[in-house]
Amino acid sequence: MVNPIKNKTAEMPFWDHVDELRSRFIKSLFFIILFTIFAYIFSDRILLILSELNTKSIDNINLQVLKITSMFMIKVYVSLVVGIILSMPIILYQFWRFVSPAISSGFGFYTFFLFTLSSIFFFLGSYFSYLVIIPVSIDFFTSMTSDYIPVNYNFTLENYLLYIIWMIIVGGLIFQLPILSIIFNRLGLINYKTLVEARRFSILGIFIISAILTPPDPFSQIMFVVPLIILYEISILILRFLR
Repeated sequence: MVNPIKNKTAEMPFWDHVDELRSRFIKSLFFIILFTIFAYIFSDRILLILSELNTKSIDNINLQVLKITSMFMIKVYVSLVVGIILSMPIILYQFWRFVSPAISSGFGFYTFFLFTLSSIFFFLGSYFSYLVIIPVSIDFFTSMTSDYIPVNYNFTLENYLLYIIWMIIVGGLIFQLPILSIIFNRLGLINYKTLVEARRFSILGIFIISAILTPPDPFSQIMFVVPLIILYEISILILRFLR
């Protein structure tokens, strides 16, 4: 029997699909702009949160700007990033509403559940990176001195914030491992036995991925490797439960 939802979607004219996609895109863009404006209002507070890390070397770091327009552009950039991050649940929801008519209601709910879980893991990973990874890596890098040449750590505010934001995003992406495992399981590519049998190779791959995505210091790499291994084991438990 043909699914009526799928049949209705299949018979929808092409330009109706385009209009629907445009509508979803406009709604997503509206919330990005809205959250960006909201973030810009509190941009000074956001900059304070990003700069006041729990690190012992923060007092030895001198932040500076080199252009007249730097502070304005920094606030706009940070506000835009925050606006996009805050809008991600809405963007994912709009995407789900666009694709849900083409799939069965049960799988549609499952997809929406994955989007929600993905957002939660992203925020957890971002917070972990902000709370642990970034302070450790900054302490490591700024501890590098010379016995022969006096060194002062003077960073531009742009580069400093770019580093922090990048590490926050990387933390959020790394914590998507359980979500990817569930998706690959639903596609029939892996199961919990696959992850168990490939554990040794996967751990090696985790070290390689951490070395690529994180700064070239062993401390931040290890701090990413440990939660990744834990997430890998959690993925095994989740797939064992879903079998």
